[in-house]
Amino acid sequence: MNITSDAAVEAYPGWGVYGPSKAALDHLSAILGEEHPQLRVYAFDPGDMRTDMHQAAFPDEDISDRPTPEEAVPALWHLVSSSPASGRYRGTEPLAATGGLL
Repeated sequence: MNITSDAAVEAYPGWGVYGPSKAALDHLSAILGEEHPQLRVYAFDPGDMRTDMHQAAFPDEDISDRPTPEEAVPALWHLVSSSPASGRYRGTEPLAATGGLL
């Protein structure tokens, strides 16, 4: 399980090292999933969250409507317990293997 970010696929000014490192993590996860099909390898993107890092990235934005990291745990647990194919999953998108939301 690797925790990723939309910064892996979207370019954000000022996130010079963070975005490319998440892109590399996504790619590593995908490669490991292909090389080891007997394992489940996930890159999990919980979506925007109410964190100090997110606030620092958008200092003039009110992020109080974003979920806390703790609120992402049920989606993460659903992913792990459902055991879908290896891949990249977002906590806010349907999980096709189970028909439910992450």
